[in-house]
Amino acid sequence: MAAPSSSDIENERLAALQEADINDPEKFKPGSYGCHEALHVTSMLTEITSTQLLAHPTILLDSDFYRRANDIHAALFDLYQAIGEKHLAGPAEEPAGSQQGDTHR
Repeated sequence: MAAPSSSDIENERLAALQEADINDPEKFKPGSYGCHEALHVTSMLTEITSTQLLAHPTILLDSDFYRRANDIHAALFDLYQAIGEKHLAGPAEEPAGSQQGDTHR
């Protein structure tokens, strides 16, 4: 299966944003409790992939499974770092012409 293109991913995000019931986007922007919640969930998933998935005997016994699980762990860690960087910087102004969001609630 080919990886989706950046524009496909952005189209998917915008469609999900349209369907999401986000009453107050300010509650989910960097510096908010909602953003902290996303950071926390990402942290938990990163920890679970480390302690439960990467340490699981089936994963350890198969180099392909381990590589894939390790890729997931690295992607979650990168996401955690990206959310944390924006969250700690606090609220930011949206660039002119951008779709308000990056929230999923």
